[in-house]
Amino acid sequence: MLGTDPKLRARVSMTLVAVYGYVASTAVLLYMMSAQLVTSSSAMPLIVFMWTGVPVFYALVRSQLSVRLGSPGLDLAQCLFAMASILAAYVIVGPMRNAVLLLIALVMVFGMITLTARQVRVMGVTTVCCLGATMAWLTWKEAGQIDVRLEAIKFILAACTLPALSAVASHVAKLRTRLVEQKQELQHALSMLHEVATRDELTGLHNRRHMLQLMEQQIKRQLRNGEGFCLALIDLDHFKQVNDRHGHHMGDLVLKSFADVIKRELRQTDVLARWGGEEFLLMLTAPDPGMEGAQASLARFQAALQQHDVGKGIRVTFSAGLTEHLPGELLHETLERADRGLYTAKAAGRNQVRLVWPDQTRTNAATTLAPDDQV
Repeated sequence: MLGTDPKLRARVSMTLVAVYGYVASTAVLLYMMSAQLVTSSSAMPLIVFMWTGVPVFYALVRSQLSVRLGSPGLDLAQCLFAMASILAAYVIVGPMRNAVLLLIALVMVFGMITLTARQVRVMGVTTVCCLGATMAWLTWKEAGQIDVRLEAIKFILAACTLPALSAVASHVAKLRTRLVEQKQELQHALSMLHEVATRDELTGLHNRRHMLQLMEQQIKRQLRNGEGFCLALIDLDHFKQVNDRHGHHMGDLVLKSFADVIKRELRQTDVLARWGGEEFLLMLTAPDPGMEGAQASLARFQAALQQHDVGKGIRVTFSAGLTEHLPGELLHETLERADRGLYTAKAAGRNQVRLVWPDQTRTNAATTLAPDDQV
């Protein structure tokens, strides 16, 4: 009935709030018909008019056709429709006319919540003009039955009150708009702060602090449901030589290129972070890849990097130490094991992955010799 999108639900809910007013107005009109205070030939068309508008507005807003019409909530149209119903009631209810005028103020107050400042002004001017025209028409149609002086006094009071009420409503609408803008600016600022706090500026990867948080969360998931994970500590080969030969600008480009290539190859469940300098930490998570699956992922990364030329003939290679985190194990123990694997890979000639099994009973190496022109 309301939809699933939060903004749509809010618009539809505000549309359905009007049902309360139409139910109350219909009940009053039916009572006045039964008490013969108003004729059915006058009241029934108004009731039909009101209850034709309710489903039409609901259908337009709920189907989001109103968005294509340029007004998602049709707020001004609904207020003008309600005002037309009130003025029609003013014509037919006779002695109850003074009470009907109170409903105009109710619609104006409703406009404070939903309308823009410009729409509130349009609403105020339209209401005063239509009310004056309605009173003038009644005075002419029921000449001799209506005290012209009283109608004039009521119009003057309304003409003085409604602009003031419209001005207040317009001010409230401006404040509401400003608050919405400030909220959006604050959300954007918080989003930027979150990016700064969790992302490495150069590569766009998670930074060391945020990666530690993600690993702690993964450890909790592992203890809760047995979801294992592997860690690979990665170091770019001969990175210092790139800086020395080609400058830090090329070094930065190598880091960004490495990050971009690997991000394209990552599974959605895996996370890569810049651990510091030219070191990166890879966390391979659910579905549990195991050591062999993690090794296959790293081999896929190596193959992708071989196809990527950073510039000046430079191709990026890396050495890595890969291990698995055991349930209940301290995180620093797993990281130290991965670091030992990385040290072994670099000592063995680089451009390879060394597996370090948690029980230290198995070792395996994936070794690819790096050409001299590779990083």
